[in-house]
Amino acid sequence: MKRALLLSLLLIAAVPPLGLAQARRREPPAPADAASVESIVAAYYSAMSHAPGKPPDFERLRGIVLYVGMIVPPKTSAENFTVSDVDALENRYQKNGGGKDAALGLVEREIGRRIDCFGAVCHVFSTYEARHTESDARPFERGIRSMQLLRDGKRWWIASVTWDVERPDNQIPAKYLESDAH
Repeated sequence: MKRALLLSLLLIAAVPPLGLAQARRREPPAPADAASVESIVAAYYSAMSHAPGKPPDFERLRGIVLYVGMIVPPKTSAENFTVSDVDALENRYQKNGGGKDAALGLVEREIGRRIDCFGAVCHVFSTYEARHTESDARPFERGIRSMQLLRDGKRWWIASVTWDVERPDNQIPAKYLESDAH
């Protein structure tokens, strides 16, 4: 009986918590990506942007988003919120063939930023615009991302990203089109 109990406890301890079983080991990113709040936000936009027919740079995202970090895209009226880590985001991207952004490309650019930090934590409101190519005359979307950042003593990590898009009933306030002086 004691042997069976001990074996059960060892098996339980060896199984990772639900949702973490498929998380990949994270290799340290290039130091420039995680050196500052500014560099990690820029790395996020760079990794999400991609040419037509190419995916986002999921490996680069794995280097800047905590392995249990959340990515929560806007909710539409027809669906519930979708909460993903980078692995789930990549799986959904591949399963859906990347959607319209895969065929058309995606270039996201930050156009405003507001930052509040205290010690090892920062909250960034990052206003962005999205185009399918760099040469598009106008963005097809604008919105605001709320990014939670954490410093582990050596580098910055993105703990969560959620956002909403601009619509006629949800205009971006002027104060989010400016950047804080940091």
